[in-house]
Amino acid sequence: MRRPSAPLTPFRLCCSLLLLAVVWTSAPSAERMGYPPQEFATRRQRLAGLLERGTLVMFGATEAAPGARFRQDNDFFYLTGNESLNAALVMDGATGEAHLFLPRLRAAEVQYEGPNWLNDPGAVRTYGFASIQPLTTLDEFLAQRLGRADTGPLWTRLSPRDTVNHSRVDAELATARRLAGPYAQHPTEDASRAAALRARFPSDALEDVTPHLDRLRMIKTPREIEILRYNARISAEALRRAIEVSGPGRFEYELEAEATHWMLTHGLQAAAYPAIVGSGPMGNRWHYEDNGRRMAAGELVVMDYGGSLDHLTVDITRTWPVSGRFSEAQRTAYQTTLDAQRAIIDAIRPDVSRETVRRIAERIFEAQGFSPRYAYLGHYVGLSVHDVGDWDLPFEAGMVLAIEPIIDIPDQQLHIRIEDTILVTPTGAEVLSAALPKDVDALLPLVGTRSN
Repeated sequence: MRRPSAPLTPFRLCCSLLLLAVVWTSAPSAERMGYPPQEFATRRQRLAGLLERGTLVMFGATEAAPGARFRQDNDFFYLTGNESLNAALVMDGATGEAHLFLPRLRAAEVQYEGPNWLNDPGAVRTYGFASIQPLTTLDEFLAQRLGRADTGPLWTRLSPRDTVNHSRVDAELATARRLAGPYAQHPTEDASRAAALRARFPSDALEDVTPHLDRLRMIKTPREIEILRYNARISAEALRRAIEVSGPGRFEYELEAEATHWMLTHGLQAAAYPAIVGSGPMGNRWHYEDNGRRMAAGELVVMDYGGSLDHLTVDITRTWPVSGRFSEAQRTAYQTTLDAQRAIIDAIRPDVSRETVRRIAERIFEAQGFSPRYAYLGHYVGLSVHDVGDWDLPFEAGMVLAIEPIIDIPDQQLHIRIEDTILVTPTGAEVLSAALPKDVDALLPLVGTRSN
């Protein structure tokens, strides 16, 4: 039977309002930040400083992925901030002067999907372009520009394009696998564009802009860092809520649903990649995405998930026992992985080499009798969850990386992965996903604390 509530005295009312105020001010806001237009104009100028000559031609995405919210081509968005389909950019490689080309939309397209910047008389000034023209004028514009003497090379992207959850290497591998089929021999869209540019302008040398773009994308701007901090905090809190509802008898997809609800409720537009929630033997399947298994007592669950906000992604993983208690072997492996990850993060600072932190992590694994093969794993994070960047370079302030040492022993159904997104600062490393506990004494009390 429900008890009658106590009368709401002035004192109780005051306390209730105070508590509400505390909850309200401490709760994260549902914030989508976006970028000031000057962000993209500054990026173009920085790219021109690297190119120094020639003409850059870049193309936006030509179609949306079925059933998903449209996401612009990473490189095109990085330079323009524009979200239109079938857009193109022409930029002077010496000065950074940029011209945007957009399709002219029919009235029905504007009504159903909204206008593009061709419909905005102030867009040229607002977004820092020399002109915004109909896409139909692109070829003539290029012909006039490249017809002059000493225009320099024609820059475009010749390397594979990355996506929200596939690196350039992933894209190259996917193309190679497709080409193994005798009836899937069509070239990639970028390869077709490069061939068309060579055929149309045979006297202009075609050069790859990708290394220059990748060098810029590797170091995050202050605005990007601000967005990544918020994204990482919300994504960390999302995984925390998944841990709180986990337990024997739960399905893996229930954890994914709990985390996804928190992300979307707090402004993230999408996941950075399909959630990985692997329990028992599925924990050893590194990129398991089905999430349909019912979890059982005594098993581990590995959850790898992160959000995408304003085209920037984060990557976080935690491993925990479904019942809230590690076995002795599980706990030893967990603590070894955690010790290695902490040592890696503590060692990261500008000018330190990857090899230095690798040796530190490997020694920790070896001291506990584990194979050092996966003692130091990580990748850049940004527009793609496996972002662009040169791994031969030492750490540099402004880099954002995911650090994820792993112990993987399939015949024991033992897989421990602890992953955080970190920012390299001038003096060390900042853990952007620090809101999610990983100490055993802080992590285990969270398991199964909420029934829904």
